[in-house]
Amino acid sequence: MASNLEIAKKGYELFQLGDIPTLVNDLIDDGCTWITPGPSDKLPWAGRFKGKQEIAGFFAKVAENIDFSEFAPREMIEQGDTVVVLGSSSGRMKKTGKISKNEWAHVLKYSKGKLVFFQEYYDTAAEVAAMS
Repeated sequence: MASNLEIAKKGYELFQLGDIPTLVNDLIDDGCTWITPGPSDKLPWAGRFKGKQEIAGFFAKVAENIDFSEFAPREMIEQGDTVVVLGSSSGRMKKTGKISKNEWAHVLKYSKGKLVFFQEYYDTAAEVAAMS
């Protein structure tokens, strides 16, 4: 079986390729919890999502609102069932045309080769400003 680090790398590769169906179907557990910070009235992709269907909806909201010019995981740190990923992104908000650049950290937890928990941390104020 692949290590949690290898599974995380594959997930980011699939996201960058835009292959969300494979990412959700193959790498995410049916009961996964996905947490993205921010005010959901300003950031449609912000919230707490549970299960493959809601997480697929999260990815759809991201695609509806952001054109990424960069999405770069730079460092991955594995400790037991947890992988922490540090990276940066830049994208144009479709609603406003404004560019948002962000440094982020993602915490991923795995069980039996599937993602069971995801939480991200980033500058939500910068995203709200770009969406306003």
